[in-house]
Amino acid sequence: MDLTLITAGGLLLLLGRKLFWLFVAIAGFLAGSTFAPQLLPEQPQSVILTISLITGLLGALMAAILQKFAVAVAGFAAGGYIVYYLLQVVIQDGGQVQWLAILAGALIGAVLAGSMFDWALILITAASGATLVSQGLNLSMPLSAVVLLGLFVFSMVAQGNLRAKE
Repeated sequence: MDLTLITAGGLLLLLGRKLFWLFVAIAGFLAGSTFAPQLLPEQPQSVILTISLITGLLGALMAAILQKFAVAVAGFAAGGYIVYYLLQVVIQDGGQVQWLAILAGALIGAVLAGSMFDWALILITAASGATLVSQGLNLSMPLSAVVLLGLFVFSMVAQGNLRAKE
């Protein structure tokens, strides 16, 4: 069980749209920590952590300065990460073809985030939060998929209701 993933995911599930800068920072950190070891093999963990923290901080800074652009970039990172996680759970080793699926997920995330700002934030933060919590709980299939789907629906409803009250 990974309490860091569960906590970050829980914040995104409930407050993702309100704290979009946090979403962008988490997406940047996760993208850095997931892909840096693959792009820079044999680097020490301290280098990977530094790169992850820098990408997260750059994401938060971008979110504060360039709101819509930052959300599109975060949508790109989150879409790619969600597809990456789902591929790892379902396929285990997709080989080189998995990169095309990850890129497609990333592009879909960016387009959604850029075109429907509020609802894209809700959709992407709900999916990201559910993915992080499910991953942090380290459940086996099919329970992991049920938890992921349940948390996603819960988050969509909760954040949609908060948006309606504003």
